[in-house]
Amino acid sequence: MKTVHQLDDKTHYWFDKALRWTDERWNPEHTLLQMPLDRREIGKVEAHYIVRESVWYAAGLLMRQEHGDVSRAQEIIRKIISYQFDEPSTSYHGTFLQYHGEPHPPENPIIWRDYDPNWREFICTVFIILLKDFSDLLPTTLQNQMRHAIRLAAEGTFERRVAAEYTNISLMSVFLLDYAGEVDGNEVWRDYALKLAREILALFNRYQNFNEFNSPTYYGVDLYALALWREYGSSPLYRELGSTMEAGLWRDLAQFYHAGMRNICGPYDRSYGMDMTDYLALLGLWIAAVLPPEYAPLPEVDRHFEHAADFFFMPLVALLRSNPPNDVMPYLTAFQGERFLERTIEPNRTVTAWLSEELMIGAEADHLNPTRSDQFHPATVHWQTSDGAVHWLRTRCESLVQAVAEPHRLQLSSKKTTNLIFEIDAVDADTSMIHADQWVLPGLTVQLVRPDKPFSVAQIGDVMHIQLELSEPITLTFSKD
Repeated sequence: MKTVHQLDDKTHYWFDKALRWTDERWNPEHTLLQMPLDRREIGKVEAHYIVRESVWYAAGLLMRQEHGDVSRAQEIIRKIISYQFDEPSTSYHGTFLQYHGEPHPPENPIIWRDYDPNWREFICTVFIILLKDFSDLLPTTLQNQMRHAIRLAAEGTFERRVAAEYTNISLMSVFLLDYAGEVDGNEVWRDYALKLAREILALFNRYQNFNEFNSPTYYGVDLYALALWREYGSSPLYRELGSTMEAGLWRDLAQFYHAGMRNICGPYDRSYGMDMTDYLALLGLWIAAVLPPEYAPLPEVDRHFEHAADFFFMPLVALLRSNPPNDVMPYLTAFQGERFLERTIEPNRTVTAWLSEELMIGAEADHLNPTRSDQFHPATVHWQTSDGAVHWLRTRCESLVQAVAEPHRLQLSSKKTTNLIFEIDAVDADTSMIHADQWVLPGLTVQLVRPDKPFSVAQIGDVMHIQLELSEPITLTFSKD
């Protein structure tokens, strides 16, 4: 049994802070946690009582074991199980409602809109940990209900057969199906899990990275899943593969990490923000667990911060132990000097990045994926001003864009004319600083070489939006003031 008393001081600090913070968001009426809202949601939407994050809380309660913690954890688990779908032949079989009161999926449901299939993996991998580590605290009847829930989730996961390229989910799917197959004697599940594991490994071994590349949030899920393999894998092979890929992931992300700015350099395939000291990214929890608190790439959690629900995840980091290799630690504690990075994610997807003391630039040249999302940031810039503040710039585009980073430079092009938007977050920046061929921002001057085409600029909240046409290559050159 793993308890809070076994944690080192650094991990214990964040475990305690996260669990006390979570205690304040517990709702006994619904036996669930209340969802913290982002700034743009406050006053506009109703806060939900959430299912997945509540199981993370249950794990923390079983570790802490203060007065009433164990019985509360048991109540949470029972409540979560009551939200699972047991409807074979549906696409959502074995997954869970995301929040109390969420409508039941309609006939012919649409994935992501009407249900989230990933709640199978997120919730039931935690059930597996709790059965392995805390069975003495769980009544036999509840354990049997949890095993049944795992079986239902495995049925749905097996029917879905997620692609290996969907890194964070495929890694968890392997662990879920292997465990469920072992417990139920289902060799079909176990054989499929091993096949999927080998596909993931083959993708990783091509270029020593994952297709779901450079995500401050989903790298945190990857580290979670690989730690599951490392700690609880059913065979030496799984435990070795988990440890090997985990160390490889740490080594690659460390090269992109800027300890002085407490941020990972872009580009980001999937990101919910641009500054990890302003929003909660799961990767920040794994890094924080091995550093003194003042070096943690996390927001000030005693005030409002964005994407706050991921702070509920901290007990799982504590349970599984953040495990960066010794040679990674210097990169997490101090900036290790100017460097230029080149990566191939997959054929026709390449990344370039340049990091210096007070400026870093990241870029992705993507010839494959025309579908855009708000999480994809193909070109990013971070800079630090003399007062230590971190500011950022990112691009958004409706179609394929090829971005290339060089020292002090960013080049952007597209094979077809498209609208390109630059978003800039910098304290005291305003639209008067933006001109056709020069942007004079706080702490940074940007020179542009671009076609003589109209552009527009607007201030939307704290972020400045510059829109222009990308019909011919654009070059931006950056100089620190």
